[in-house]
Amino acid sequence: MIKRVQKRNGQLEEFQIEKIKNSLEKSCQQAGYSEDKIFQVKEEISSYVLEQLENFETVDTKSMRTLILNKLMESYPEVFEAWKKYDQEVKKRED
Repeated sequence: MIKRVQKRNGQLEEFQIEKIKNSLEKSCQQAGYSEDKIFQVKEEISSYVLEQLENFETVDTKSMRTLILNKLMESYPEVFEAWKKYDQEVKKRED
């Protein structure tokens, strides 16, 4: 089970599924989803992440982000676009 996340700067921190859920919620809100749909997306994607990473104790943020974005692109393209826009505008990420 995943316990730690390695940040881009190399620092390790405790894995917190709530951080993923919070990011998903903000992206869903930006995409105009209803509260019911937001809950559904948060649960589906966070469960998917936990399932995919169940055999890892540590994962880097870039790999986890890629996993999330690929699933969003496949299942919720509007949320994917909102997440990418936030990354570009606020976090100044292009990758």
